[in-house]
Amino acid sequence: MDNSLYVISAIGQDKPGLVFSITNSIAELNINIVDVEAKAVRGYFLMFLVVDISTSDCGYEKMQKTLKPLEELFDLGIHVKPYEAGRRKADKTLMRLTVMGADGPGIVAKLTRIFTEHKVNVEKIKMIARGDYIAIEILTDISDTSEIPMLRKTLYQFSENTGLDVSLSDNSSFKKEKKVVIFDCDSTIIKEEIIDELAKAAGADKDVKEITDRAMNGELDFKEALLERVKLLKGLSEAQLITLTKSVHLTPGADELISSLHSMGYKVGVISGGFSFFTNYLKEALNLDYVFANELEIKDGVTTGKINGEIIDAERKGEIVKEIAKMENISTDQIVAVGDGANDRFMLKNVGLGIAFCPKSILKEYSHGMITKENISGLRYFMGIPDNTLE
Repeated sequence: MDNSLYVISAIGQDKPGLVFSITNSIAELNINIVDVEAKAVRGYFLMFLVVDISTSDCGYEKMQKTLKPLEELFDLGIHVKPYEAGRRKADKTLMRLTVMGADGPGIVAKLTRIFTEHKVNVEKIKMIARGDYIAIEILTDISDTSEIPMLRKTLYQFSENTGLDVSLSDNSSFKKEKKVVIFDCDSTIIKEEIIDELAKAAGADKDVKEITDRAMNGELDFKEALLERVKLLKGLSEAQLITLTKSVHLTPGADELISSLHSMGYKVGVISGGFSFFTNYLKEALNLDYVFANELEIKDGVTTGKINGEIIDAERKGEIVKEIAKMENISTDQIVAVGDGANDRFMLKNVGLGIAFCPKSILKEYSHGMITKENISGLRYFMGIPDNTLE
C-alpha cells in the first residue's frame, strides 16, 4: 500500500462552485490529484478522487480539517480514507451491454447476477434513456471468463423472459463511428413476408408458406427454396404486384427510425432476399440510399415463375455489405445490420454491430444483440446514440 495515496469521495445535492471548492482546497495544500471522476445524477453530485499527499507538507489530519468546512457549506458528505489497491488490470477485455425496454424493479440485479455467475466484472453502469421506457449501458470486463457464447445465450434467455432487448458488443466497436445501417426487408422493416402475400394472390399460400418457414429456420437451402416458391407465383400480373405495395405495413417505428438516422447523417439501405418491385417502392417511400433484392422475371405483363440475374442468398448478403463498405470508403465495422432469419446470418456476421430482430433461433448465433418489433426504434441505443443526441 502506498502511504501517500488517499481516496476522497463526496456526495450531496448539485450546486454551482462545488467542484472548484473541493479541487481548489486540495490545490492550496499542494496535493496532487492522480485520478478523478465526477457526475451529476438527478440533481445529486458524486465525486471520487485519488490524491497524492507526497507533494505536500501537510498530513492526513490537515487535509481532513481543510475539507471539513465544505461539508456544511455545500451540505456534502465527504469521506477520506487511505488508498488500498483494488482490482486493477492492464489487460482488460471490455464489452458493452445495452438493455432497453419497459422499466421495472430488479433489472440491474438480474443482470449483475448473470455477470457474477459468468465471472464478468462490472466497470460502469449508466442510464442513457429514462422514463417508462429505459435504456441502460453496462461496461463490463470479460477477461476472467471463457464463456462468451454461453454468456450471450444466458442474456438472450433473460431477454426472452423479461421482454427487455439486449446487445452485447465488443467495446472497441463503439470507437469506430457507424456510418451505414442496413436492414433486411420482410419481417424486419415490414411486418409481412412479401412472398407469402404474393402466394395468397396466386392461390398457393399454403405450399409457399411451408417452404418459407423451413428456409427461414435454415432447414432448406435458400436458393432452392426460393426458386421452388417463385415457380408457384407464375401468372401474377404487374397490377397485382403494384396493389400489394399498398397493402403491406411498415414495422411500427421503422419510418421514424430511418428518418432520424438520415437526419444524423447515416446512410440507410435494405438488402433483401425478397423482390425488387417492392424494395424499389420502399426506396422511394423511405428515401433509402441502397436497395438490393431479387428481380422477378416479367413478360407481357405477368410473372414467368423465374428470377432474373443472381439470387441474393445468405452468402450474397454478406458480400453486399462488404461492397457497400468499399463504396462508402469505410470498414465493415462501421456498418450496422438488422435481420430476422437464417438468410441474414452472414450480413450480421460481417458487420460491426449485427442485431437479430425477433430472430429465428439460428440467427442468434451470429448476432450481437436482440430486438423486438415493439422496440425497433430503440436500435439507436444499441448504436450508442443517447436521448440527448436525438433531441
